[in-house]
Amino acid sequence: MNRFTKKFLFFFIVYFLVFNNIKAQSVGGTTAGSGTYCASTNAGFITLSGQSGSIVRWEQSINGGASWSTIANTTPAQSYSGLLVSTCYRAIVQATGFPADSSSITCITIYVPSVGGTLSGGGHFCAAPGSGGGTLTLNGITGNVLYWQHSVNGGVADTIANTTSTLTYTNITQNTSYWAVVRQGPTCQTDTSTVAAFTFDAVSVGGSLTGSDTVCIGVNGGTLDVIGNTGNAVNWMSSTNNGVSWTAIANTTGSETYSNLTQTTLYACVIKNAACPIDTTAYAKITVVLPVPVNAGSDVSILSGQSTVLNGTGTGIPVWSPGIGLDSTTKFKPIASPTVTTTYMLTVTDINSCVASDSVVVTVGAAEFNGKISNLFTPNGDGINDTWYIENIIYYADCEVFVYNIYGNLVYTKKGYTNDWQGTYNGSALPDGTYYYVLRFDSSDKIWKGSLDILRSK
Repeated sequence: MNRFTKKFLFFFIVYFLVFNNIKAQSVGGTTAGSGTYCASTNAGFITLSGQSGSIVRWEQSINGGASWSTIANTTPAQSYSGLLVSTCYRAIVQATGFPADSSSITCITIYVPSVGGTLSGGGHFCAAPGSGGGTLTLNGITGNVLYWQHSVNGGVADTIANTTSTLTYTNITQNTSYWAVVRQGPTCQTDTSTVAAFTFDAVSVGGSLTGSDTVCIGVNGGTLDVIGNTGNAVNWMSSTNNGVSWTAIANTTGSETYSNLTQTTLYACVIKNAACPIDTTAYAKITVVLPVPVNAGSDVSILSGQSTVLNGTGTGIPVWSPGIGLDSTTKFKPIASPTVTTTYMLTVTDINSCVASDSVVVTVGAAEFNGKISNLFTPNGDGINDTWYIENIIYYADCEVFVYNIYGNLVYTKKGYTNDWQGTYNGSALPDGTYYYVLRFDSSDKIWKGSLDILRSK
């Protein structure tokens, strides 16, 4: 090979290597697919073209490129949907043996949804001259005011060419509503502000009350209702001195209840219709009367098995309770034959439907005790014969029992025994065996004695 040929070959190899190295380096390429949307209602793709090398990943930024987060995607298209904030995208491309390169950046611009905001102004006006002039002010909007609208007496809305957040009005004399229409960005739906209403109300009319009545002292109740009114209740009032002075009642409903009045009372309700002056209802009168006197008679004592006459007096319809031991519950002087001490209540309803009551106690003294006394019980928890039983002892409240062991030690005592002893001492079960009892009564000098067996194993 001659000298010229060697030199040509050298330059050809150098040119080939340089040329191929330049063509093989990483080229990020160009992204496309930018758009402008409203938050959530968006979807699409960012595409990549003109790159040299393999796509390593995609990246996204929600702060204008200040920082990027990785997306595991190696295809030339990156999808998005339901974005809530503006987001930028780029691809990272790398050729073998060369540093990675980033593509151009494509951004999806997101607008937050439109917010119509709150409109201040308007109000209630009484009947006649009008509202005067003023300004409606719109606050808390997201977006721009496209226009205003208004409607008279609920009719068709008319558009007002005003894109500012305030609207000046002159004297309004009929029911009128105003609102603003707001839109954020070119793609978001419009939103409507709250409504500022000018409402003209009729003059307050108090009306009258239903429910006047004659009732019985201390045991009464009822409801008073407002009728024929224009407006709502501001409060109620009551008077116990025939209207000389009144006491306010915190009640803003159209009904007022009363109960257990002890003196005649007048009631009235204060009515106000929106911005109009108040008016007061005609009053209702609750007349309180005293019931006729009732006397159930004097307390009496009898022995068990005896009867007595209850000497009730009064004017009206009598009812005795309880009815146990009575030959009648609906006459003033029934015959009473209770087996235990009983309090009888005489209730009389008079001509005004007023009810009065009085009571009498019939004390029943027990005859001398002659019941059987059990000398064996088995407190083993089986529900059978688990307590010491003394026949009819519950009718002798003055009884007193004492139980001793074979050593003469007191293991149980109770005044007014009720067949409830389960053979225990200080909360612990006594051992099986024979014990001795003493039974006595305050109303008798006689003493009952005997033996008693406890058998838990039975």
